[in-house]
Amino acid sequence: MHNKYVNLNPFDSIIIKAMNAGTWFWNIKTNETIYNERWAEIIGYTLDELKPVSLKTWSDLVHPDDLERSNSMLKKLFTKEETYYTVEVRMKHRDGHWIWVLDSGQIFEWSEDGKPLVAIGTHIDISHTKKAQMELEKSERNLSQIIDHAFDIIYCIDIHNVFCFVSKAWTKRLGYTNTETVGRSFKPFVHPDDLPRLEQFFSKLKDNKESQTISNFRFKHVLGFYRYYESNASAIYEEGEVVGFSGITRDITALVEKQREIEYLSYHDFLTGFYNRHYLDHCLKEIDSLDHYPLSIISIDLNDLKQVNDTYGHHMGDFYIKQVASLIMTILPSEYLFRMGGDEFLIFLSDTDLNQTLTYRKTLFDTLKKMRIETFVPSIAYGFEIRTTKNQDIYEDIKIADHYMYENKNNVKNGNYK
Repeated sequence: MHNKYVNLNPFDSIIIKAMNAGTWFWNIKTNETIYNERWAEIIGYTLDELKPVSLKTWSDLVHPDDLERSNSMLKKLFTKEETYYTVEVRMKHRDGHWIWVLDSGQIFEWSEDGKPLVAIGTHIDISHTKKAQMELEKSERNLSQIIDHAFDIIYCIDIHNVFCFVSKAWTKRLGYTNTETVGRSFKPFVHPDDLPRLEQFFSKLKDNKESQTISNFRFKHVLGFYRYYESNASAIYEEGEVVGFSGITRDITALVEKQREIEYLSYHDFLTGFYNRHYLDHCLKEIDSLDHYPLSIISIDLNDLKQVNDTYGHHMGDFYIKQVASLIMTILPSEYLFRMGGDEFLIFLSDTDLNQTLTYRKTLFDTLKKMRIETFVPSIAYGFEIRTTKNQDIYEDIKIADHYMYENKNNVKNGNYK
């Protein structure tokens, strides 16, 4: 083979040595090939062990799937579609495993009629780089699968509050597609009452490198109803500047509803739905601050509840309590209705004078006379105190109403009031 094809100037040799590259030379016309020692070392051999070295040596060692890609690239050189090629291929190592090689080549000499005469190229061992790349790709695939299958919503927004990314949970939880979301501000998806808190939340993140949490804000479902969410997020930095925010948001609707249920039960009587005795202490300051005078404080007691329980059973006693409570709620226009004990109720009516209070009493009595619980006719004792100024002690006013109720307890049938 002519030396002009194999001799390299010293500078080229230094570069090839520095690259730790295997080299190949192919005389296309004669089908002769030349490989350097490094080419053989990459796959665990010496050149002597591979002799005679030819194109078949290459084709036998390269992975069949990759050989097809490499040949396809080579054909593009022959047709001048490409001036050079670079392709990653697997070659069989002497130990039996596959190594990754970066195969690069180009046509070195053409005939006068445009046919390729000589091709040259290099093989560089990229196994370590490829392994790292494959591990990274595997990690990214695993992360992508985790994100895709996560129950909670994973999101990114830019500094202008525009969604850059939402995980598939966004569609599963709220019904919006990725196309309907990414590139849009988060604001239209948030309940208007919660928007100021969320804007303040992300504003705070700009000045805080620690992650932050916000709870009990509402996202609107595509069908129009709202769900409660909690989000943990942190700022995204590029070159020391905040460019956006990333976070995880979780649907906490069930938790909020459970908390509300617990709160409701802690302040309400389970049988009637009225506030309970415990909540009265919480409400008295609010009631005492009402400016709508006169304020009527009404104390009501069910007569003969024990008799109903003993005669008809406690289930009928509960029915008696609920029936009277429903009547009170219908006739007495108040948001402050309390069940103080087994058979006692306390009601606060703002803007209610003596005549109105007596009218309510008469309406209650007249309605109860028409009711029946089995053969029993329900009745109540009714006492009240009219509060006209804040200067009065509200606790004393309640005691006075209770006092008149007990006085009234034995003569409610004839409507007498003391």
